[in-house]
Amino acid sequence: MKKLWQRFSLILPVLGLGLLAACSSLKEGECRRDINCKGKVEGLAACYKEPLDAEIGKCMTVKEARAALAAYKKRSSGKCVDKDGDGVRGGTACTGIVDCNDDDPAIKPGATEVCDGKDNNCDGNINEGIKGCTGTMLGGKQEPVVKFMVTLPSGVEVAPNGDVWISDEHRIYRMDAKTKVERIAGSNKPGNDDKKGTLARLDRPRGMAVDGAGNVFIAECRNNCIRKLAPDGRLTRYAGFCRGEPDDNGLDLEGNWDTARFWCPIDLSFDKDGSLVVVDMLNSKIKRIGKDRKVSTIAGKGGHEDDDGYTVFGYSNGPAMKAEFNEPAGIAVGKGGEIYIADSKNHCIRMLKDGKVSTFAGACENGSDKGGHKDGPAAKAKFKLPNSVDVGPDGAVWVADTGNHCIRKIQGGEVSTVSGTPNQQGYYDGKMASALFNGPQAVAVGANGYVYVIDTGNYRLRVLVP
Repeated sequence: MKKLWQRFSLILPVLGLGLLAACSSLKEGECRRDINCKGKVEGLAACYKEPLDAEIGKCMTVKEARAALAAYKKRSSGKCVDKDGDGVRGGTACTGIVDCNDDDPAIKPGATEVCDGKDNNCDGNINEGIKGCTGTMLGGKQEPVVKFMVTLPSGVEVAPNGDVWISDEHRIYRMDAKTKVERIAGSNKPGNDDKKGTLARLDRPRGMAVDGAGNVFIAECRNNCIRKLAPDGRLTRYAGFCRGEPDDNGLDLEGNWDTARFWCPIDLSFDKDGSLVVVDMLNSKIKRIGKDRKVSTIAGKGGHEDDDGYTVFGYSNGPAMKAEFNEPAGIAVGKGGEIYIADSKNHCIRMLKDGKVSTFAGACENGSDKGGHKDGPAAKAKFKLPNSVDVGPDGAVWVADTGNHCIRKIQGGEVSTVSGTPNQQGYYDGKMASALFNGPQAVAVGANGYVYVIDTGNYRLRVLVP
């Protein structure tokens, strides 16, 4: 037996040299057999050839090779024609510049985008950049699906560098200036794992705030905590318990970042001092996480028990610690440091300034079955379950008026409906006044004045260009 192994030990190096000699003419990434690709790609390697009897192939993973083969078969069996006569051919057999919809002459690569609810220039967006128009940038569960489907979009934020961040059911996406979308953290599975990229786990992330260094702070409702997403994609606990259930400290506690407790924190923003202000929704309180990461309540006295032992929440203005909210859901900080709060189940927009809470807009009515729609003077206007608020570069306050299926603006003491038809849910891209939404849940305004909207019921990220 020993002599047999000795013979093999002499033969194997010769075989190895033979393989190296046979592959010496290959360029980087080229191959003749799968074994040529070993160690050249991350994962299970394959030598993909097109056509299949080609002598030289390209190294890629097995997953990539399967996708490439499927695309090759599709091209080989398809057609490439110009059915609509617009000068650009379409079809699965086409290469190079391809018409994304060869049934419509108004749609082709390089066409001028117009406000017609179509992706005229085939760039993967609908009605983008057109003044006075509402369009779609991402998502959908029925045609047209833009880029890809999302599961349950719920939050949006525009970073200082212009990137748009989107929170989905258990994932965080980033859309860059070229509208390319990339998943940065999370997966299809819920959890609270502090890991990197797709290995990290989240559970119902909602509002976000992005600092100048590119860190994304996330209000994570189901995990009852605030998470921090670093520029390298690593997710860590920033404040709170990060579990779906309470521990011995309950779900409402001030103190150090690791002992503090939240109950469905749903939105957050940086105040003028650089601290984070957080909407602790199910505690009906506004809290602050200082730069030292200590958590304190800055507004809202919380709920009280009724005669039947149920915790109920009310509505009252006055000193911040005595004021009452009813499931506040959105927050934004103005240029003067004032804090705007979408007080969802009081159906109005509140303001925290100089230690006092007042009503900024809307005829506040306590109760989930109240609210309505009315434009006009801020004090007499009506909202229905407003869930999000943001401040534009001109100081205008924008509101996702969820229960009315529209986007509102507060400016100069007046409330107006900018996009959407009150009390009519649906999906339509076009002129802002004619657009339709289905339970818009979040709103964020960029430095360019673009208003990004999470249209939750339509599973889309929409954009308004006022």
